[in-house]
Amino acid sequence: MTELTPEDIVAAREEGDLVATLLAAVGIHPKAPRQRTAEPAPDNVHIAHPGAWPTGTSRPAPVPAPSGPHIDAALTDYRRWLVADRPGASTACPCPGCTPGGIT
Repeated sequence: MTELTPEDIVAAREEGDLVATLLAAVGIHPKAPRQRTAEPAPDNVHIAHPGAWPTGTSRPAPVPAPSGPHIDAALTDYRRWLVADRPGASTACPCPGCTPGGIT
């Protein structure tokens, strides 16, 4: 096929393959697109919710309960702070809930 007539173009438009006809007229024969074998699975995992954790993440692990010696040490430290008329204190907390690997 080297010459296209107006009737060929009208027929190609009706069949929906005008581009393929024009490409064939200039000597280009495109490969047929690969056919899908199955429908893609719907994305049921990602449903956007305002304020929700991002997909693939989870909430942090709960803070472990302090042990008896940690509680006693914190109370003793607090009582010393009160007796000393509430001086300035550091903001570093060594407890396991605040510091990964805190006091052992």
